[in-house]
Amino acid sequence: MIDILYIGPGLGVGAIILIFIIGGIVIFAFAYIFWLKIRHFFKKMKKK
Repeated sequence: MIDILYIGPGLGVGAIILIFIIGGIVIFAFAYIFWLKIRHFFKKMKKK
């Protein structure tokens, strides 16, 4: 019965890569929002 529950090393590596990809997307999204706020702030300062 234990042999049936074994998922192998391949699935673990895939799960780790998937976690890094999702984390990277989240970090990129926050960085992009932050960049838009900074750009908007500098555009406001330039108009003054």
